[in-house]
Amino acid sequence: MAYLALYRKYRSQTFDEILGQEHISSTLTNAIREDKVAHAYLFTGPRGTGKTSTARILAKALNCEKGPTPEPCGVCNSCVAIANGSSLDVIELDAASHSGVEDTREILQGVALAPAGGRKKVYVIDEVHMLTTPSFNALLKTLEEPPEHVIFILATTEAHKVLHTIQSRTQRFDFRPIPSEVIAKHLADVAAKESLEVDPDALDIVARYAEGGMRDALSTLDQLSSFGRRVTAGDVEHLLGGRKEDAFAELFEALARGDLGNIFWSVHSTVAQGADVRQVARGALGHARSLLLLRTAPGAEQLIESSPADRATMAAQAEHFTPSQLLRIVDLLAKALTDMRDAPNHRLLLEVALIRSASPDTDPAPTGLLGRIERLERRIGIEGPPPQAEATPAPVTRAPRPAPVAAPTPAPPPQNERPSNVPAEVGFGHIKDAWPQTLREVSKASKRVHALLNPSRPLTYDDGALVAEVQSDFHAEEMAGDRNRTMLIDALHASLGIKPQISFVAVGSKQAPPVPEDEDSSVVDISDTTPAEADHDPIELLKKGLGAEVVESHGDKR
Repeated sequence: MAYLALYRKYRSQTFDEILGQEHISSTLTNAIREDKVAHAYLFTGPRGTGKTSTARILAKALNCEKGPTPEPCGVCNSCVAIANGSSLDVIELDAASHSGVEDTREILQGVALAPAGGRKKVYVIDEVHMLTTPSFNALLKTLEEPPEHVIFILATTEAHKVLHTIQSRTQRFDFRPIPSEVIAKHLADVAAKESLEVDPDALDIVARYAEGGMRDALSTLDQLSSFGRRVTAGDVEHLLGGRKEDAFAELFEALARGDLGNIFWSVHSTVAQGADVRQVARGALGHARSLLLLRTAPGAEQLIESSPADRATMAAQAEHFTPSQLLRIVDLLAKALTDMRDAPNHRLLLEVALIRSASPDTDPAPTGLLGRIERLERRIGIEGPPPQAEATPAPVTRAPRPAPVAAPTPAPPPQNERPSNVPAEVGFGHIKDAWPQTLREVSKASKRVHALLNPSRPLTYDDGALVAEVQSDFHAEEMAGDRNRTMLIDALHASLGIKPQISFVAVGSKQAPPVPEDEDSSVVDISDTTPAEADHDPIELLKKGLGAEVVESHGDKR
């Protein structure tokens, strides 16, 4: 008897045996029991997650001699024929090799014929996204109104390539990647049945390498079975081309150091071991995601599928990157993967993405500019502390507003005591230059607060205390509130890396410090670049909504 591959020998035969897809098994089971089976299904998800096996099990459940039943017997003529692929009532079509319209029409000619022996005739079209547009159109009419004895099951790994007109006529089920711990447990059961001695650590490596696909995991176990002795973790790493975790750790160490030479060598050594370039890019993207999780969400270790030792290594490595650096790496690798679909030289695209990740000077995109700015900020020491979560202020009941008065100016910090979060390199000139960018940062957080500051300008900056001029006493009073003032401070931190003390004065106020003669007395107004935001000014809203007009404004005598 010919040898039967493990993934075929241990293919799921009942809904209970489908691992990791309980949401699909339970839904189909209830549909069979309540006689609510649809005429067409779309099974989508990664390879090796059970799409075709589920289609066959559904066919057995409908045509079992003891059915329809969600628990097919597996021993009747119909169940046996479906299991070994000889049933005349289950027609399987591989769209990858039969994508033409003539192939589709030939298959559909038998739709009107009654089943040969079962209750239903089931058409299973695998990799349906490979069909041409004429083929989809030929399928469309039959799929919309099939005979009652016909059921279509369309399977694909790329549902986005299936025409929406086809998808809308099916019930869609999304198969998920199978958790690595579920795969490892199943591999241990199969190894025991096959009398294979495999170390648990080796099975864990195989399960992680499969990336959610049971078929790939069983195929790897099949290869390991030929060793003829107890299989260790070292054997698995040798078979799979070395530990991917070590390779990516080495690559990202080179990225952190900006070591361009070692980046090329890391890619070369990984590819030389037989790894597909696209898989290397996906692995690097996954490693960057893990570092980003560890860097920004320290309590999210359980979201990373790796051993405790590898997680500890990644946690230490994550400290060598800032979140923005990791986001740049993710963006560049994701773009490289997208470009690989139509480019002949995948390795070059990967190497360019990695070089630009390590050296922002080589990246002409806006992300490269941001990387260079961040590197400069770190060098001159104005990278501020991690942002603190802003407490939500408790609601307060406000008394009727009294006549507008100038907001009191907070006392400046004592002389010779500079706030620790204000770098010495930043001066008043820097704040003036960065004021338009600061207002744009405010606009991202609140259109209303931006309107209160449009127009405005910095007046003085001394020992970490900033005085800003706004257009009226009303605006000064509003900006003096904790929430609005904090929003401006956060915007200054985003644009300059400083968090000064801020007070506000109205235009023409007696409390406004004198402006030095060599200073530009113009008020910053960016309304020309963001005209729509002027509609958020409360005064403008009154003028437009009530037809009002300004009679008198403090600091602006008419």
